[in-house]
Amino acid sequence: MGKLGIGLLGGLFSGLLWSSWLAAASLEIQLSDKHGGPLADAVLWVEPGAGQAPAAGLKVNQEKRQFVPYILAVQAGTTVSFPNADPINHHVYSFSPAKRFELRLQKQQDLPQDVLFDKPGLVTLGCNIHDWMLGFILVLDSPLFAQTDAQGRARIDYQPAAGQRVHIWHPRIADPAEQQVRTLAADGPLLWRLSSELKPDPRPKEPSKRPQGKGGYAP
Repeated sequence: MGKLGIGLLGGLFSGLLWSSWLAAASLEIQLSDKHGGPLADAVLWVEPGAGQAPAAGLKVNQEKRQFVPYILAVQAGTTVSFPNADPINHHVYSFSPAKRFELRLQKQQDLPQDVLFDKPGLVTLGCNIHDWMLGFILVLDSPLFAQTDAQGRARIDYQPAAGQRVHIWHPRIADPAEQQVRTLAADGPLLWRLSSELKPDPRPKEPSKRPQGKGGYAP
């Protein structure tokens, strides 16, 4: 075999080793409801977890009179901004013990205000003008977390270890026992199927007819 062939084989072997290491350095999770359907937007996190700085540049937008994203997971110490993309006013607030704040009458052209989430816990978001707007920020004391996609899949990029505990949260999980902890095995993906029925979506429906006027109700 010539030098070129040896070099190609060596590069291929190195690439396979690298790919195998990357695959091992993440926790793959598949979450499904009682009937086997995927559950999107669930937050999963690993404990213990330490050693990483909070992410920067996170946002909860106000778009079409809804919070986008509806659920956001952050590490304690993270700053989140709340830009208004609507041509109407919004009045974002939270009375949750983990973070109480109020952003009064934000206009579309206003610079988004930043809020520091420095205490672990669940923060429920509302709008004092549009009562149907509902959102959640889950503040975690671990940097090892992810949210499920539309197929119920999530990946936490780190080196899993047997015996570590994985937590789950979603506003539609009704049974507190389902907000349980799973202990990781030595290897392989985590296949998590809920055993109880999900609650209905907690977000109120937007009224079909809204009062017209200045500020937050037009157009």
